[in-house]
Amino acid sequence: MNTLNVVAVIAVLLTAIAVLPGTLGVLMLTNKIAASPAGARYIYSQSGALIIVALALLVYIGFQGSQVGGYSVIVLASAAAVAFLLIYGFLMHAKLLFTPIKKPTYVSVDQALEKFPADEEVVGVIDTNGKPFAYIARLARRPHIVFQPDGDAPFLMTHCILAHSSMSYALQGNFSNPDITITAALANNMVFYEKSSRCSVVQIHNRLEGTNEPLSTVPTIMTSLSSWNKYYPESPVWQRSFTWRDMFYLKLLARADVIDPSSSVVVYPLQHERDDRLPLKSCVIGVLLDGQPKAYTVQRNEKHKVINDRLGGRELAVFFTDDFIQVCDRSIDADSALTFECSGQAGEFTDHESGSTWLPTGQCVAGEYKGRQLDLIPHYNKIFWYVWSDYFPNSEVFDVASSNTTVAA
Repeated sequence: MNTLNVVAVIAVLLTAIAVLPGTLGVLMLTNKIAASPAGARYIYSQSGALIIVALALLVYIGFQGSQVGGYSVIVLASAAAVAFLLIYGFLMHAKLLFTPIKKPTYVSVDQALEKFPADEEVVGVIDTNGKPFAYIARLARRPHIVFQPDGDAPFLMTHCILAHSSMSYALQGNFSNPDITITAALANNMVFYEKSSRCSVVQIHNRLEGTNEPLSTVPTIMTSLSSWNKYYPESPVWQRSFTWRDMFYLKLLARADVIDPSSSVVVYPLQHERDDRLPLKSCVIGVLLDGQPKAYTVQRNEKHKVINDRLGGRELAVFFTDDFIQVCDRSIDADSALTFECSGQAGEFTDHESGSTWLPTGQCVAGEYKGRQLDLIPHYNKIFWYVWSDYFPNSEVFDVASSNTTVAA
């Protein structure tokens, strides 16, 4: 093999090493590398240098070939292979597929209801000032991350389609202006890389990996557009137009069957033995307080409407109203906690101590505590059980039959 042929093959290898580790198909094999800070740094920041070198080699080969009056089959095949790899990377590379939305466009809830069906799933976020925002979940599946940069309580919303989980983070402190790239999925939960801190973030861990520095989470739930409208009619709703990348990616997802709750498809290997206490993709309310994880099953507990519980030294209430589920701190002051029960009015609750009337949003609308708002507890709202139990294998599962807590049907 002559020198030009060797150089051509090297160009192909460099391009493959630069492009393939960050593409969807190969990420199945390289996800653990991509999820690490060092791996993400190479795949999503440094690998471009290899592409430049590979293209420079091809230019050199082209110049030398023109001098001798022709190109070998190996050189031509190598040039075609480099072109194929670059096109494949353009279509399948995570950095290009999942570019975060940094300038969101909002419409009113009424406008959203004119465009989307009433049962359209939304990710609802309550910022640190108590202002609500909604995000069309179906449109968030591809970027995975949407910034809300405006106002004095900015945040970013993250949505992982594999886990059916959403969490939002306040943009403050050393996370006030993050430079984020989606890198991989680790054990079926999204991972992103924050370039300025050079740290990875596993969504379910809620911290900058390697530093153990926690991120400030913002209350986030998943519900239907109609239910969100019932409680937050003045909320802005994020939406956008479908692009060709959306259609391309969502068809891949549909083919993989990963978003169907009735499907047994698990994309990435589990970290632990499968936990069969609940069906694989049953949705749970995952709460983690003071290191203690607990799951409240949506299907089993929605008939109870409200659960008064205690976890990690905190008193909490889980409100169930149709498909709207919220977790609140039921401590009304430092010394006492309220005990909730259903009122005679659908979608409303009363506390046993004062008889005040409350909404499932944690807001009191009548009685002694009118105008008060319970603190919302950030949690994973309707996350798939197989992901929650894999990250928290010691998680307790709330069971009415064996629990000493108070429930109301």
